[in-house]
Amino acid sequence: MRYCSIFIFLFTQAQEQSNLMIDSFQTFKSYASTKYDQVLRPQFHFSSKKNWINDPNGLVYYKGEYHMFFQHNPKSINWGNMTWGHAISRDMIKWIQLPHAILPYGNGTIFSGTAVVDNINSLGKNTEKEKAIVAYFTHAQKNEDPFYQSGAYSIDRGRSFNLINQGKPLVPNQGFSDRKGRRKERDPKVFWHETSKKWVMVLWLSKADRKNKKDLGKVRFFYSNDLKNWKFLSDFDRRWVYECMDLVKLSVDGNSQNRKWLIYDASFDYEVGVFDGKSMITNKSKYLGDLGKNYYAAQTFNNSPDGRTVIIGWMRTGKKSVFVDNNMPFNQQMSFPCTMELKTTPDGIRLFRWPIKEIESLYNSTNLYRKNKLSTINKKLAKNRYELIDLYGSFNSKKVNNFEINIRGQILSYKKGKFYFEDTELPSLNRSLKSFRVLLDRTSIEIFIDEGYSVSTDYAISDHSNKTIKLIGNEKVIFNLFRVSSLNSIWQ
Repeated sequence: MRYCSIFIFLFTQAQEQSNLMIDSFQTFKSYASTKYDQVLRPQFHFSSKKNWINDPNGLVYYKGEYHMFFQHNPKSINWGNMTWGHAISRDMIKWIQLPHAILPYGNGTIFSGTAVVDNINSLGKNTEKEKAIVAYFTHAQKNEDPFYQSGAYSIDRGRSFNLINQGKPLVPNQGFSDRKGRRKERDPKVFWHETSKKWVMVLWLSKADRKNKKDLGKVRFFYSNDLKNWKFLSDFDRRWVYECMDLVKLSVDGNSQNRKWLIYDASFDYEVGVFDGKSMITNKSKYLGDLGKNYYAAQTFNNSPDGRTVIIGWMRTGKKSVFVDNNMPFNQQMSFPCTMELKTTPDGIRLFRWPIKEIESLYNSTNLYRKNKLSTINKKLAKNRYELIDLYGSFNSKKVNNFEINIRGQILSYKKGKFYFEDTELPSLNRSLKSFRVLLDRTSIEIFIDEGYSVSTDYAISDHSNKTIKLIGNEKVIFNLFRVSSLNSIWQ
């Protein structure tokens, strides 16, 4: 009787998983009729053909393909039913969406996580032709059951995944809860730590501080030799940390012999310090990596082929979505991929972020104006119409006079030594503006000040009838370089 029960259980589980796979295929098959031509469809930022997306997950490079998994609802325009969606790219610019990669398998929906390439066959699943792509994610159980961390592996370049340990916890719930009693630790980030020769996992926890009536953020580090059994390393206690942690090593001032570790959370608060394979040590100074209203849950690529550290974030809309309000078949988008570097400034070591060079493959036309006054540039700009824009301006003078730039109705201003987009100030390096760059898509604007010293990521819906760029200010404002590139769509 016992064996019969076991057989029935296993058969039920297999049937459940099979049904999920069939449902996934059928759901994704329906995406084929959806085009990328809607009036509010981002044209050089990733969005799903249909339905809701949020956090980028499992960013990883393998065999000529960049993989972007992401939080995805295959059945609705709104959040829920979380699975891992999947898209691939050769250049991180043009993406092809594939069928849903990791499904809710009966143990709870699949929240955010990471993916690595098992280059040394730690898990023991590599074949003669393929290395395993190993994914880690949070199993978010229903009701108030505690979350836990699971894993799955793929030996067909991410096209299908098999659960590790049948989806049972690889890292069980750590037993902490917030003031509401929720035990919802989540979002494991895994990477290979070269110095200690072991795999490291970074996990966000929440612990109630009832004395101070606050929830204490906590990061817990684990290690593994086989990508299956994980052991405690240390804790990194910070009130500011909140979900979707990432930890990455970056060169300082381009010097590979001088490298620091950057740790940041979903809101892109970050600290810089040292990680020795066991614990993270910083001077406890916290900085904000994005000054806009819509950058969240960013993640960096594992296994990068060229040494660059590239980051992509989710551009969240908040409680109200312009896409839903306008009956779009999709909801939400990703930020444009950017490189990250640490540079020494008068204020200390800071993070700089800059659009990847591959954006140049989208340039349709580029106009360059050197050492020109505002009026001269305006006359030349008036001859052109722009929709998708990459704009760059730089100055020679130590003191730049006040000016405004109207980019398809989006107003950026420089007043009394401060640069603004709407009501947000974007600080200049050394308190003196040297350059700015703007990426404008149909529904978003990304602004980079002084080669990425400060960055703002925001939703911005331009007037579709307005295809102009205009500078406003006096003739004392002289641009050393003013460059405008018109971009092609990634969906062509």
